Amino acid sequence: MRLPLFLKKPYYPLNRIEISKEALLHNYQYLSCLASGIAVAPVLKSNAYGHGLVLVAKMLDDLGAPFFCVDSLYEAYELLKHKIKTPVLIMGYVNPQNLKVKKLPFSYAVYDREVVSAISKYQPHAAVHIFVDTGMHREGILLSQLPEFLSYIKSFGNLRVAGLMSHFAAADHSTNTFTKKQVENFAKAKEIVLSVGFSPKWFHISASGGLLNHETYRGCIGNLARAGISLYGIDPEGKDKNLQPALRLTTTLHLIKKIPKGEKIGYDFTYTAEKNMMIGILPLGYYDGADRRLSNKGFVSINDVFCPIIGRVSMNLTTIDITAVKNPQIGDKVIIYSSKPDDKNSIANSAKICGTIPYDLLVHLASSTRRIAL
Repeated sequence: MRLPLFLKKPYYPLNRIEISKEALLHNYQYLSCLASGIAVAPVLKSNAYGHGLVLVAKMLDDLGAPFFCVDSLYEAYELLKHKIKTPVLIMGYVNPQNLKVKKLPFSYAVYDREVVSAISKYQPHAAVHIFVDTGMHREGILLSQLPEFLSYIKSFGNLRVAGLMSHFAAADHSTNTFTKKQVENFAKAKEIVLSVGFSPKWFHISASGGLLNHETYRGCIGNLARAGISLYGIDPEGKDKNLQPALRLTTTLHLIKKIPKGEKIGYDFTYTAEKNMMIGILPLGYYDGADRRLSNKGFVSINDVFCPIIGRVSMNLTTIDITAVKNPQIGDKVIIYSSKPDDKNSIANSAKICGTIPYDLLVHLASSTRRIAL
């Protein structure tokens, strides 16, 4: 098959997501040194929180992490196809039928008997991490049902239990009494697991919040933490200034217009020019990840000048006020989400404007937007 001519030439994307390998490595090393005796497993689920699953995995593959955490068999298989060497733990539910297809080099979080049975039959070489529900009441086996579940696992005789895991519901809030109760329940689960003869290598209940607040829980959070949002440079509480955001979203100024006072802009005419002004049109919108809630509220930046978003953010277009930009030109680089935490258009500050959390903005970055390693 002959390729179209343009596919044989360099392609210059209008929009791109830039990922700093230096920031990712800094964050991983910082988190690894944060708490004595606690290893760190990078969480790469949901397209590595929007940063790019395979791209981030390749950046971190030589660090010697205990394993990468993903949500699905699909994500794990993507890493396998790209020859990622670091072991992979699938934390989400796996359809037992999909375990029949071929031998797979993954570990699995288990709390479902049917999945346990399928792993024993079709993936007997695999390690499992027992997922116990310590109080969040989402996934996991209830503490009261744990002894019976362990007996069921033991009955197969060929399953290697490599970990005991759970998940905090509110570890970001260090005074939360429910979190302390979860710590107590996790300690009880550990006692039960050890008492029936299993000797897991890994005990992990903490994600970013638990790791960053590890001193609050007095060393009772296990020997491993699953680092998600903190790995990408964001503290859920916004207190830790040692983390470095690894991502920025950029686009290109592609149209400039002079608009007289009184003219209205965008869908539903939600913005009215209060003065003669210069506006710029950007070739990205809420499909690409410029959140629609930033309409008439958010900011982008051009040459270190913050430019308000005006009118509704459209599916593939966004309008900005560039009146304050000195000599704007078609082709100027525009930063939608900045990697500088204090900028008006940082992921954290943009999330505050939207009334949401940074995770929400990150995971809604279009997978079709090119990710570039810096």
